[in-house]
Amino acid sequence: MEDEEGYTVLNLRPKGRGSVVPSLDRIQGPACPWWHRTALWGGWIGNIVLVVAVIVLGIWVSYFVSEKGQTPAAPGSDGAGSRDPSTAECSARLERFRSQLCPPATAGPAGGSGCKLCPTDWQLRGDKCYWVSRGSKTWSESRADCSARGSQLLVIRDREELESLEHLTHGPNQFWVGLSVPSPEKAWTWLDGSRLDQTQLPLSGPAEENSCGVVNRNRIRSDICSSAFQWICQRDAIPL
Repeated sequence: MEDEEGYTVLNLRPKGRGSVVPSLDRIQGPACPWWHRTALWGGWIGNIVLVVAVIVLGIWVSYFVSEKGQTPAAPGSDGAGSRDPSTAECSARLERFRSQLCPPATAGPAGGSGCKLCPTDWQLRGDKCYWVSRGSKTWSESRADCSARGSQLLVIRDREELESLEHLTHGPNQFWVGLSVPSPEKAWTWLDGSRLDQTQLPLSGPAEENSCGVVNRNRIRSDICSSAFQWICQRDAIPL
């Protein structure tokens, strides 16, 4: 078809409603998904990191071989033939610490009992640490307080330990110990489950279900568990 000036005009419009011109997107094909591009970038970055790690590891091994004359020990190995300087330093400090705080070992077949320590405010006697309260509580409250301190009410083993308590208490006050009558059999029982041996540790007073053990100087007697007294906690000494 020609226009008024004689030029030919191309009519590219569709001739009917059913005619569709192909879109450019359909000609070029579907776009690449975003996760695919992310995976590709991640793969490239991972390869770069791996190469750098291999180079650093090679430099580290070369340094130990050239400077130290040995290859570095693998993690978890015992490092035979070598000793960590920090371990040797810690051992030396521990020896100095032990020599300053621990008395010399006594001569004898057992070689002495070794050096033992107690937490602050606790007193060391033998292999036990003792803590003496200043306030007063019932027997149950005293037991709970010892438990909160990571210990228990005192369990007296023999007459010698009972005699030594007089040096801890320093006075006529009475102190709860870990002794009570928890069963209907009316038998005095220590907190560790052992029965009281009254041939070694005689006790005065009734053995009833509401009775608990009290130490006064070097004697043990019975009292009502709801009474308020001071108390003594015990825990094992820490060997050094």
